[in-house]
Amino acid sequence: MSNQENLDMPTCTEINLRVFRTHERTETNFHAMAKQESAPTAGPFHAAPKAVSCRPMAYKDSLFRSIFGNAKSALALYNALHGTSHDARNTEVAMNTLSETLWTPRKNDLSFLINRGLVVVAEHQSTINENMPYRMLQYVCRLFENGVEDKKAVYKQALVKHARPRFIVLLNSTAAFPDHKKMRLSDSFEQVAGFDCVTLELEIDVYNVNEGRNSSIIEACAELKGYAHFVSRVRAHEKGLAARGEKPSGEETMKAAIRLAIQDCKNADLLKDFWENMSQEELNMLANEWDMETALEVREEEGFERGMGAGMETVAVNALAKGLPFELIHELTGLDTETITSLSQRPADMLSNGN
Repeated sequence: MSNQENLDMPTCTEINLRVFRTHERTETNFHAMAKQESAPTAGPFHAAPKAVSCRPMAYKDSLFRSIFGNAKSALALYNALHGTSHDARNTEVAMNTLSETLWTPRKNDLSFLINRGLVVVAEHQSTINENMPYRMLQYVCRLFENGVEDKKAVYKQALVKHARPRFIVLLNSTAAFPDHKKMRLSDSFEQVAGFDCVTLELEIDVYNVNEGRNSSIIEACAELKGYAHFVSRVRAHEKGLAARGEKPSGEETMKAAIRLAIQDCKNADLLKDFWENMSQEELNMLANEWDMETALEVREEEGFERGMGAGMETVAVNALAKGLPFELIHELTGLDTETITSLSQRPADMLSNGN
């Protein structure tokens, strides 16, 4: 296959990182755009995408979404993942990420159209969720629904066309994981005699994007290289500060680790403009994002995913000890405000120990 890959061939891969912005993006109607194929001088698909820099952070957005939520960076990421060299000047790119979050309290998903093909990417910082294909199915159904301008069209005789999708997950968990793995919706189907033919499938390409893994992909995208380096340095500095006893609180340690990691990125000339434009408020939100990922890992360790009710309270107690706001804890655990308030009134030593 040539380097300029055929965009009509379905593949997959996922990503999962976010941050913050002061307004919600609009969802692009890609069916309306497709109608402009016969008019090469009209419409957003026939204009070269502007070189948009990384956007500012917004509440509930992830660092990943802040860095890659623009046409220029999304195209660079696509090229790196697929070994292509599409040029922004003659490649149609349009962001159509859902404005609401479907999976977690944070927004760590991206979706965009490239030459009328649909790419859905999710960033994943904790242990991989085996239900990701089903969650992707939910996501793409919402995208398809939003893309149909005439809601009655699906009841008419004429075929309603949809953009051909690809699904990608970018994983930077500390848990052991190969460089690349395919996940399939059909793996979740029950084995039933006489039902050997799979008539519904969704496939995801999962890539490990920790620093030192998939080097050819990471080196091909400056934004992804900067992101991977930042994540690696935050983890290293957090461990270093804890080992030296410089740990006034979980939140302050995380902020200190993030500041040191940002300086490392500046020194290495990685995402330098992005970090230099970060405000104190955005730094605080970034610290909350990392604390939430820690809480999610604790949730899994405590058996929350297996329905152990005590695990939710353990997550809440750990989140309270880190100073996370009640609203965030409610979204993370599903606990009501009264329960969270009760947990917050425990003695300080019990909170710090997660008891």
